[in-house]
Amino acid sequence: MKVAFSTLGCRTNQHDTAEMQALLKKEGFSLVNHKEKADVYVVNSCTVTQKSDYSSRLAVRKSLGINDNALVVLTGCYAQNNPEEAGQIPGLSLVLGNANKLEVAQAIKKTIAKHQPWNIPEKSELHMSDINELREFKTIPVDDFQGKTKAFLKIQTGCDEKCSFCTVARARGRSISDSRENILQNIRLFIKSGYKEITLTGINLGTYGMDSNPPETFSSLVEEIIQLDGNFRVRLSSINPMEIDDHLIQLMASSDKLCPHFHIPLQSGDTSVLNKMRRNYDSAQYLDVIHRITAQIPTVGLGADIIVGFPGETREKFENTRDMIDHLPFSHLHVFSYSGRKGTEAFDFSDSVLKEEKKLRNKELTELGQTKSLGFQKKFLGKTVSILFEEQRDRQTGLLKGHSEHYIPVLAEGDDFLINQIVPVKIQEINDGQVFGCVQS
Repeated sequence: MKVAFSTLGCRTNQHDTAEMQALLKKEGFSLVNHKEKADVYVVNSCTVTQKSDYSSRLAVRKSLGINDNALVVLTGCYAQNNPEEAGQIPGLSLVLGNANKLEVAQAIKKTIAKHQPWNIPEKSELHMSDINELREFKTIPVDDFQGKTKAFLKIQTGCDEKCSFCTVARARGRSISDSRENILQNIRLFIKSGYKEITLTGINLGTYGMDSNPPETFSSLVEEIIQLDGNFRVRLSSINPMEIDDHLIQLMASSDKLCPHFHIPLQSGDTSVLNKMRRNYDSAQYLDVIHRITAQIPTVGLGADIIVGFPGETREKFENTRDMIDHLPFSHLHVFSYSGRKGTEAFDFSDSVLKEEKKLRNKELTELGQTKSLGFQKKFLGKTVSILFEEQRDRQTGLLKGHSEHYIPVLAEGDDFLINQIVPVKIQEINDGQVFGCVQS
């Protein structure tokens, strides 16, 4: 039987998908692209915003649009937080909670056996364990990420923070970490499988090891990983500011194996808004982290998430965010307009911001982010960077595409043998938002 996956949201979901694919391949299923006709479709959903919920439901409908008699499975954070709502999606056969993802193969086989000859069940089945109960970190070895030249390794899941706007903590449960031994074993497997870039992921990545006995630090794990033999580099997914210690910064400054790139959620540059969001830092602490990083790594790539229009964000408080961003050397921004999420504390906040004003603020910061990104890219004109070329070429130009160690997207001419190789590329031109380079021999 053919199975196809649609993965929405974070890089942790990318690793979860790879695990489910490995399990299904072991059971005799063959993997196909999510745009192809398949017998089974698995949608690994996201619930960060209302748009994420909509996109998750849409992915189910698109799957059934390709094969209207397919068995469709919905899992991930939207499925976890809204199982009853998800279960009402027409044509959906199975809803799996986040704690049940590794049961995907058996759940599919049981459903198929139960409904023979196959017809889509009138009512979808729910397989939901309590995500908040005490549990161990569960993972399986993965050596293939369908159609990707990069590997993603989930080393931690869950979150113990209580941000007033966030639905993810509810969907992922308390923070738990994988064992260091298992992580290193998986890294060695990725290296052996030929992956040149490995991204460490987690729901609250920097809290890795805090639940261990005795506690371990994330930076000490990173140090051990980059000491492994092999031609590979390590990238960090999103990490909160208060989990970035001096040891981690020093490792990034001194090692070519650790990509000089941080994505550090800011959310707001106004301390009163941060307090209302229940973030565990204020604007001064965020600034201190950025200054400590840039003091040791002047050319570091810096990304951030921003929420505009949070309840109580006056124009003056928004300007505090804008000014803070304007004075910091960000290389890219992800700007979101606040959308209230049921089940969160902020959903009941009364001092909302008008929709039109949210759009205006989003536009302002998005344009500022584009300006910051261009300014960062221009710093590398005439300089040589290291690009990992991806499996798929750029659709418009036919050129090879990849990212530098600083996470700059770059296009370059080259033969297919350069794919999945880390190659020196000289940045030559920036045109219409695209960066072009020349492969150096």
